[in-house]
Amino acid sequence: MKFIKNLIKKIAFRYTKLGKPNYPFCIEPIQLTFLINEIERLKDLDGCICEIGVARGMTTRFIAQHIKNQKIENKNQYFAIDTFDSFVENDLIFEVKERGKKLKDLRGFNYNSFNVWKRNFSKFDFIKAIQTDCSKFKFSDISPIKVSLLDVDLYLPTKNVLPKIYDATIKGGVIIVDDVLNGETWDGAYQAYMEFCTENNLQPKIIGNKCGIIYKK
Repeated sequence: MKFIKNLIKKIAFRYTKLGKPNYPFCIEPIQLTFLINEIERLKDLDGCICEIGVARGMTTRFIAQHIKNQKIENKNQYFAIDTFDSFVENDLIFEVKERGKKLKDLRGFNYNSFNVWKRNFSKFDFIKAIQTDCSKFKFSDISPIKVSLLDVDLYLPTKNVLPKIYDATIKGGVIIVDDVLNGETWDGAYQAYMEFCTENNLQPKIIGNKCGIIYKK
């Protein structure tokens, strides 16, 4: 049996593209590095980790493995918040009518399933998945938050969620916003991030090509 498995691996690697290494994450390596470093910096402080917009959970899985490896589950509960059913329709309509985007470019993520997602993370007891429209969610219910990753792509949910997360974040905590890149399909996140920084007298800080950082004063 072992011989057959090794033979299959050999054939797959040498004669097909099945064994070709790939990068499985939608966020950049520098973002993953920053996330881990911030979790380590704040690991002993009271507060949760919150990821808003989790898709199928690749980033969630990466961070969960770090938390498990470092044995810091007790002080680092992880909330995974998503509709688990594509974008909210009103948010898409806003992108089309108010921001000139094409609906066909924005459709996606309707493959997801809340029950399947929870099952995939069942061995991580410290992860709690919440199915909701993030714009309507009361982040005060899970406060204090010390590290959050906001990856909801569109303008309205980013605009609505940022002040709520900021209010629920501990002093010195960090908010990481993905897709902060102008002139792209998902530049609603860029616009909302820049507006939030201006409205709150914060200096925008970008790492990598598309990651906005906000530290709670």
